[in-house]
Amino acid sequence: MLKTINTVYIFASLFLYFALSYKISGEYILINILAIFSFICYFGILELNRIANSKSDTYRSLTIQVFVYTSVFIFLENSISYFYTGNFFVFSTSDATFYHDSVMEIIDMPFLDGIKHYLTYMSFDDLGMILILYPLSLISDSNLILNLFYIFVGVITALSLFSLSQQFMSKEYAFLTALSFSISSFILFFHASGLKESFMIMLIILAFDFYYRFMNNKKIVNLLGSLLFIGMIMLFRPAISGMIIISIALGLLFSSKGGIGVKVIFLLIFFSLAFMSQSILTVIQDYTTGGIDTLIEAREVQGSIIGGLSFTYIVNVLSQAIGPFPTIISSKKILTMFYAPSLIYRILLSFPFWFAIFYIYKDKRYKLYPLTLFIGLEMLALIFLIDGLELRKAMPHIPIVFIISFWFMDQYDRKIIRLKKIKRFKQFFQFSIFILVLLIFYWNFR
Repeated sequence: MLKTINTVYIFASLFLYFALSYKISGEYILINILAIFSFICYFGILELNRIANSKSDTYRSLTIQVFVYTSVFIFLENSISYFYTGNFFVFSTSDATFYHDSVMEIIDMPFLDGIKHYLTYMSFDDLGMILILYPLSLISDSNLILNLFYIFVGVITALSLFSLSQQFMSKEYAFLTALSFSISSFILFFHASGLKESFMIMLIILAFDFYYRFMNNKKIVNLLGSLLFIGMIMLFRPAISGMIIISIALGLLFSSKGGIGVKVIFLLIFFSLAFMSQSILTVIQDYTTGGIDTLIEAREVQGSIIGGLSFTYIVNVLSQAIGPFPTIISSKKILTMFYAPSLIYRILLSFPFWFAIFYIYKDKRYKLYPLTLFIGLEMLALIFLIDGLELRKAMPHIPIVFIISFWFMDQYDRKIIRLKKIKRFKQFFQFSIFILVLLIFYWNFR
């Protein structure tokens, strides 16, 4: 299945970019060239590693490949950004400039005084980015120092994702899981643009990685590590911390193999959430801008509701189920052209992903429950908030989608999962992949 998906990916990408080439205006031709170069390189690296000897699937190999690939593309994206805009924020000047300017404002203050000043006009849920930029800005006031830092963040994320994935699948597929996400065009865009998502995603992967290490060896240091990373996520997007805790708690509750110790941990989590209920309600109010009615009004002002509320929710459900959808060529949505190439691959992974969900619950693979529950909680939240089309909001669960998708392909390709009607399944697979490509095509012609 993996070989087929990789093959479909390269031919579908070539077809889509060729079919949409008439939209190229010449204004952002360098971005279009980078996108084409990106999906060719992405396919090449994945396919070379797929057919390589499994002995090469090592932490050292992953480190080298992710470091070199990330460095090259961050350099290219920043060069293009400077060519068109005169800065290195990769067309993300709103948030990235705000973080940069906020740190420049407090850089001459004592550290604690600067943090206190920042919190007078901003809440703590964006404090994480300031805590990262403050020490980096003491080295250099250019945001390129953050790009350099994110290269190492990307490597750590890849290594932790490799470690986490090996809890559920063969080393070969765990390696491909970590590699395919860590060199994807969308995560490289966040590495290059100076936004907070890169560091936040690293924390999410580390939190789950250390949790599963604890479940395996029962070493308290791993549990403390997981709690530390969950706590740090509070400084970036508090709701994600809550979702991780809830998904782990529900996973433990549903597990019939948990034992009394697991049930005690669940009760502790439950009482912790009950204690934090007022804070949780405050976060919910912040995300809904005060209530459902005000949320809908806010989305209407933003232009997020198109074709009526019901149609908008249908599009958001579809986008979360198989997307977000890539806008391949556009003179208005410039950012999407940077991260579109690998979003095509993510959409193709939705077929093994949903089959994985079915088999995980059918066969009661309790170990995978926390990951699937986390994905489900975030998808439902984004659909409810009418944020299902935004890549930035969906990024926290996308690496977990890669894990679940590659888990199924590993099970299928190694014939661990045996299907009774294999011929019909293959026909359904081919038909589904065709429909997914067709949906991408429709999205770009709508």
